[in-house]
Amino acid sequence: MARTRPISLQSFIYRTLTLRLLLMAVLIGFFAGAGVYFSEQRNLTAQVVEETRTEIQLLIARTLQIIREQGSRQSVAFHQALEERLSIAAKSGRGEFVYVNFYQVGLTGSEERIATGYQLIDSVLRFVRSHPRVVPAGGEQAEAVTLGERLHIWMVMPLTDQAGPNPAYAQAMFAPSEGVRRALLKKLQRSVVLVLLIVAATSGLLYPVILQLVRKLTLFSHSLLDANLGTLSLLASAIAKRDSETDVHNFRVTLYAMRLAEAMHLDNRDIQPLIKGAFLHDVGKIGVRDDILLKPGRLDAREFARMQEHVRYGLDIIGGSQWLADAADVVGGHHEKFDGSGYPEGRAGEAIPLAARIFAVVDVFDALTSKRPYKEPLPLEKTLALLRQGRGSQFDPAIVDVFITIAPELYRVYAGRDDQGLRDELKAVMARVFSQGEIVLD
Repeated sequence: MARTRPISLQSFIYRTLTLRLLLMAVLIGFFAGAGVYFSEQRNLTAQVVEETRTEIQLLIARTLQIIREQGSRQSVAFHQALEERLSIAAKSGRGEFVYVNFYQVGLTGSEERIATGYQLIDSVLRFVRSHPRVVPAGGEQAEAVTLGERLHIWMVMPLTDQAGPNPAYAQAMFAPSEGVRRALLKKLQRSVVLVLLIVAATSGLLYPVILQLVRKLTLFSHSLLDANLGTLSLLASAIAKRDSETDVHNFRVTLYAMRLAEAMHLDNRDIQPLIKGAFLHDVGKIGVRDDILLKPGRLDAREFARMQEHVRYGLDIIGGSQWLADAADVVGGHHEKFDGSGYPEGRAGEAIPLAARIFAVVDVFDALTSKRPYKEPLPLEKTLALLRQGRGSQFDPAIVDVFITIAPELYRVYAGRDDQGLRDELKAVMARVFSQGEIVLD
């Protein structure tokens, strides 16, 4: 199993903010760009359709003009007008009519012109042949079609009054020029790029604002953490004073527990509740009567049973705090023994929470190596011998084996110390563990 890598809450928030803002910018840019692309494509297509309609309307208007001025038949006038419009369209560079057909409803025959030199004329003719002559319901029909990956406009428009006996219609397939196609594509690309730039600029403007809010949130989180840690330390000191001890025991045993957990390669998510539990392991003694808690001699069976109640009292106390609730493993299990002979539940082996099994070793180690009113501190060798003696009965053998490897260094650095440096080191260690421990990356 790969070890996890803790990062600070602030780093995690900044990283998450950056990645998510970037992701949202990409998603918004993608959907906005796609929306603009298709919308603008429709608009540009409609523009080409309208220009094609104008071309055909000019063709029809010229046809009617020729009929009035020259008295020509509709088909002849249409043919003449068509040749004129084709010449004008070619000069304008807007495109060309690659297929034009004139027909009258109810009459056979038609006037048809095909641009045989047009490279896509086969595709055009296949489309035309698949669309028989129709009488559009609305008077005209317009359709944008793609043939050979090129835009074409297919239109059917009335040439004369539709109320007549044989209304005439013009069918035309208009192919916009390459220049027009490029101009439309360029305009389309500009619209999409503009939208993407707007999204990017908006994200860029929002980022420092959100970053400032994150800084304030992080500062508030650190202040809240400092307040929680301060409360934890004060509560531990109050417990120690209640038990006629100094709070330095809590400091040392917490450092021991944390170093042992690190030697066992636990991550900060597991070390945090261990630290809280180490500080508060005897918090329930607040509820024990003075005549029992402070009795100088040995407790009788009844008094010992009452003393054991401090475990339940401690669980009740920390259960009222969401932040302290995860200290329950140590508070509730630090008097359990590996062979099941402990209290309050008589758990054995791995049924005892790991944090409680770790704490049991370091708690005894500190008690043996510390001076108490009723005893002198034991030397390291004697202490380790007693820990080995308790392997498998009082302690988890695997944890004892790990602890013995680091015990000489811990003894050299911390044993018997009661100075401000010890407190400062513990404060710094706790700040590091709790500031990093909330976020762990694989």
